[in-house]
Amino acid sequence: MSASFRLASIYAGTFFVIGIMMPFWPVWLASKGLGPAEIGAVFAAGSCVRVIVNPMVARLCDRTGERKRPIVVLAVMCFLAFLPFALADDFWTILALQVIYFAMAGPVIPISETLTMIGARRYGLDYGRIRLWGSVAFIVGSSGVGFFLKEADPNFIWVAVATALALFAVTSFILPDYRATTRGKDGAPLSDVLKDRTFLTFVAAGTCIQGTHALYYSFGTLNWIRIGLDETVIGLLWAEGVIAEVILFMYAKDAIKRVGPARLLALGGLACVIRWALAGSVESLPAIVLLQVLHAFTFGASHLAAIHFISERMPEEVSATAQTIYALMVTGLGIGLFSYASGYLYEAFQGQAYYAMALLGAVGMVLAWSVRRR
Repeated sequence: MSASFRLASIYAGTFFVIGIMMPFWPVWLASKGLGPAEIGAVFAAGSCVRVIVNPMVARLCDRTGERKRPIVVLAVMCFLAFLPFALADDFWTILALQVIYFAMAGPVIPISETLTMIGARRYGLDYGRIRLWGSVAFIVGSSGVGFFLKEADPNFIWVAVATALALFAVTSFILPDYRATTRGKDGAPLSDVLKDRTFLTFVAAGTCIQGTHALYYSFGTLNWIRIGLDETVIGLLWAEGVIAEVILFMYAKDAIKRVGPARLLALGGLACVIRWALAGSVESLPAIVLLQVLHAFTFGASHLAAIHFISERMPEEVSATAQTIYALMVTGLGIGLFSYASGYLYEAFQGQAYYAMALLGAVGMVLAWSVRRR
């Protein structure tokens, strides 16, 4: 069993879960009686807890050099932490469980990214072609559940996520046990990373650009239901965006070499401006189909830019901390806070709330462009 296959399996396991939860968890929350503002608060709380937990896990990983074992422990705990949702019926219980679950789930992706990039640096593994299997699994999760969800009890969403988490926990055991070089007890990984102003500017740009997806992640499905699309079509729309992302990942090496991480991130920001500005007014299915192709750039190109920028700029012994700082800013503070704001924006403006996301993407584009010569 090759190292690339084993690394691809953890991305497949992780994103199969996300492929179910991202488009359909809001539907499950709504079935429990939560309104838009409460759904936004639940997403925000789950994301913001990463600000506390992720750096703690990253510090441990950089101090010990461990990558595989923390992922295995977290994967098993994710499954166990998700089970009590089956009994939850009120906002405060759901909010508390969301915080506990995301405390376990939050560190998994950044630690997995550093594990894969260790393999890429040492053994020439192709990150893009490994990571694309996560996107393929996302498609299976989103389109598959979308097909079976039609006319089904929303509780089926919980069953699907729990099953996916069990598979995810199993796949974590076959990961290669790459270990990063360490400084032992000397040095402070967090302070070393935070001294790099160029890195911080890049993180701010990425936070703005990826943060534009908060409204899409939290209310994209509900907005499409509002304009009359059914669950099967919605699942296919989510899958379409990720298919475009997969195609980009297949040619990631060439894209990075020709454009460079900073310019690629700026391109992602430009795509955000176009995508969300049009999403605020477009309601016809053919136009939505065309806009979904831009997910390859708004998310895919931006993600590739960040992973390669961090790998090229940061020493291996602080890689987990650097990747975690980026991830927690993007998914914790960025998407977390913007998800909370999205609840109020969507409640007030519905689809036109996407205009605010277009403005945020423009800010990220300018910041990313400023990094290109540093």
